Amino acid sequence: MTQLIDNIAIPTFVLNKTGVITHWNKALARLSHLPSASMIGTRGQWRPFYAHARPTLADLILQQNTQATMNQFYNDKYQHCDLLEGAFAAEDFFPEVGNDGEWLAFTAAPIHDDHGNVVGAIETLLNISTRKRAELALLEREQHYRELSMIDELTQLYNSRYFFLQLQREVERCSRYRHSLSLCMLDLDHFKRLNDRYGHPFGNQVLAAVGTLIKRHLRTSDSGYRFGGEEFVLLMPAISDAAMPTERIREELEKNRFVTDADVSVQVTVSIGIASYADGDDDNSLLQRADQAMYLSKQAGRNRVTCINV
Repeated sequence: MTQLIDNIAIPTFVLNKTGVITHWNKALARLSHLPSASMIGTRGQWRPFYAHARPTLADLILQQNTQATMNQFYNDKYQHCDLLEGAFAAEDFFPEVGNDGEWLAFTAAPIHDDHGNVVGAIETLLNISTRKRAELALLEREQHYRELSMIDELTQLYNSRYFFLQLQREVERCSRYRHSLSLCMLDLDHFKRLNDRYGHPFGNQVLAAVGTLIKRHLRTSDSGYRFGGEEFVLLMPAISDAAMPTERIREELEKNRFVTDADVSVQVTVSIGIASYADGDDDNSLLQRADQAMYLSKQAGRNRVTCINV
């Protein structure tokens, strides 16, 4: 038996029914840097994997209340193994293994005697770090490209396509749960004149700075979008009066000065319109009221915040 276990190329250990190590093969000794002579006869099977003593998967196989203890120690990381009755398989990251931690796939199964009684458990381990790191890198790239598809490159705010998706979701949430929601539209004043006079590169510099300013004033639950050109939209859930936070955006932009390549100091202002969700609103009616409020700010002299409440 010992020679058979030792000849398995996969790291493997065996426990008797009391949880004492009876076999610790050469592959596991190499992986763990713990020789079999120092492990056999002990209950130290946790040592290569954890900083403190805790059950391994094989230990849990030996316990009668397997489901409860599995959930306690492995939560959603394990599953029943279809190939072996009573066996479980899992994957996890072990920061204590190797220099920088390793991903391991491991399977534990009960060992039965001729009468079907459990007399021990065997656990095999496989280093899957290369595969897992490749999977995680792929997920990160996919997430990055998803974010790129939602983000306006110039302002680093979300784009209008993503805005319409989120607006629909927020309005549905308001309708279902009677939550509050404020929709704010912001339009930079006389921006075409600024572009014509100082050039599009300077205009882009202003737009990027406005995007940064908006992000700085958003709560965690808020979201900001470049609606198009020099127009921006804010979604502010769980707030029925967004006049104060948007007024802070307007004031900070008004105080700011943008300097051209010719060393000309330029002031930029913004007109803001706010509409709050009302019963019966859909995404179009809410957006139209915010747009109407923004144009009222323009008509009243610009550089101001106007709210329309139903």
